[in-house]
Amino acid sequence: MTGDTPTRSQGLFWFGLAGLAGAVMTGLGEGLIQMVPGGVFTDPAYGYFLEISRSRLMVGHFLAIASAPLYLMGYWHLTGNLLPASPKIRFIIFAVCAWAFILATVWMGQRALLAATVQAIQVGGADPDLLARQVSLHEPLVNALRIVTTAFSIVWIAVILKGVSRYPRWMALFSPAALLALIFGFYTVAPEFGWLVLPTAMNTAHAVLFILSLLNVRKASEL
Repeated sequence: MTGDTPTRSQGLFWFGLAGLAGAVMTGLGEGLIQMVPGGVFTDPAYGYFLEISRSRLMVGHFLAIASAPLYLMGYWHLTGNLLPASPKIRFIIFAVCAWAFILATVWMGQRALLAATVQAIQVGGADPDLLARQVSLHEPLVNALRIVTTAFSIVWIAVILKGVSRYPRWMALFSPAALLALIFGFYTVAPEFGWLVLPTAMNTAHAVLFILSLLNVRKASEL
């Protein structure tokens, strides 16, 4: 590829490992905050938070917040391998994705507070209207991430199918949006098992994506 050097490719590989670590550890933190057996994660009142202890909220909160910024390194890896010969376009796409994940980190930082509010309402220690106000400030942040992830997935598919990335064309099947749809579909069809992955859907999807990317990039560098 134009402008490629072994050092540059190796650097991108380490960025990918950092992104994978971020996805796994953020997922562990998010799971601690909101994963409960048989939880109804579409509940608008967030009833599943009633099952989470204060200690779990604390550990999950700080683990997720400390790990989520590693996604920026992961997307430097993805965009670098997706558009190795187009540094300007690659940087624009990376910047938009980084912006979305920064907003998502802020969203993540509010989850424990949201859980504490739900628990306080349950025992009469908070006004239910407080939850509605928090949600109105909370959900737009993750919606921005969902929109950018969808847009990135469209670019991912188009560029890989065009054959100008470092990825084989079959990798177009594994866009972030497609992986997320698979997870949500699994939860819809089999909620008795789907609860194990739905609360960390974004992180699970990206962990799979980073693993596939790292394997393909390493394989390509050995050819």
